[in-house]
Amino acid sequence: MGQSSKTSGASQTLPVWARRDAFPAKPATSGFGFFDAKGRAHVADDLEDLASKLRSSREGIDLVWTPEHDRLVVPEEVAALHTPIRIRRKLAAERDLSDGLRMGAVFAAVMAWSLWSAWQNSGGQWSSLYSSQVAGVAALLFLIFGLLPLYEGWKTKTHLAKMKHRDMAEDLPDAQFDSWMHRQRIPVTYGLLACLAVCAVVQLVVDMGAAGSGGLKLSILRAGLLKQEGVKYLAAFPDATETWRLMTTPFLHGNIVHLLMNAAGLMYLGRRTECLARWPHLLIVFFMAMWVGGYASFWWYPDRPAVGASGGIMGLLGFLMVFELMHRSLVPRLARRRLIAGVILMGVIGTLGMSFIDNAAHVGGLVAGMVYAAVVFPPSASMHRPKSITRDKIAGFVAGCLILVAALTAVLKMLG
Repeated sequence: MGQSSKTSGASQTLPVWARRDAFPAKPATSGFGFFDAKGRAHVADDLEDLASKLRSSREGIDLVWTPEHDRLVVPEEVAALHTPIRIRRKLAAERDLSDGLRMGAVFAAVMAWSLWSAWQNSGGQWSSLYSSQVAGVAALLFLIFGLLPLYEGWKTKTHLAKMKHRDMAEDLPDAQFDSWMHRQRIPVTYGLLACLAVCAVVQLVVDMGAAGSGGLKLSILRAGLLKQEGVKYLAAFPDATETWRLMTTPFLHGNIVHLLMNAAGLMYLGRRTECLARWPHLLIVFFMAMWVGGYASFWWYPDRPAVGASGGIMGLLGFLMVFELMHRSLVPRLARRRLIAGVILMGVIGTLGMSFIDNAAHVGGLVAGMVYAAVVFPPSASMHRPKSITRDKIAGFVAGCLILVAALTAVLKMLG
């Protein structure tokens, strides 16, 4: 009894993701084994066999178990598995480099052709090189499918080279944090994704076979943020310039790629916010940032219609940057650095796609999230997640209701 209490007390001095009870109990049927990324168990005869199976497995490795540990652990926690982990990471880096070179060459050619076409069609005007939407899309594809895999491969190989003669102790917190976070229930994040999905289906149905006007889809004419362009459509859409569109436009998207990128961003940042700062702040930040982002877009680009949830998503990114800076002991250093990399990446994407990406909504949402975190959360040296008080829950509930009303309004307006 005394030993258990001592262990429990020591565990409470660690962040929630580093405690022993952060991971499930191990299977009782065998001494060694691992779970792959799909949740399938693989049994091993001994530690050497486990290392061999990790090295040869084509599936992602989730957690492992050994007789030395009373629960499942991340592979980085077992020193004997460091060599197969390095081998797996090296192979993954080589695949990234190969894919980056191959796809980068393809999209570099597409980008070069689109830039040349824009130059030719404009009569040799330099401004055409950054105002062409086709060239902008080609540049984004080159970045996503070419440069990013090359960078990831280079970064992994560089990291492995530095770790060659050391153990993987500094990688352990990051591995534990990621594994723990992906095990948490995130019903509110899924609820926000469901709102986007329902609105996307309605938008698809409304636009299918329907004629828009002026290059805008019917769904956007009915519920998007038209700004000054709305004046042109007042005859057919009397509410084209109404301010309620600031709340409905985040649930509309320009195309499937736009939707999927925003959904992926919301999934990652929403999960992280809900796990660390609790659900009320996820809803408050998302609602506030999408509203501020909409207003920023309205004032920065008054003549350019806008759609998309980017303002709210960037708000979550800004919130997490400041929140995690205020709670340094709660999140591993490498995990915090990924958020900074995310801001840099969004800046590059915004620059490449300035002809069609709403950078105003991005900046407005980002700043709104950062300000909210700075005002609401004081600096803390605690390793514990902040608790939600009654006031937070009430504000979060109200924000959630307003988000649902906005999504429902978007659906009803799109349906006409």
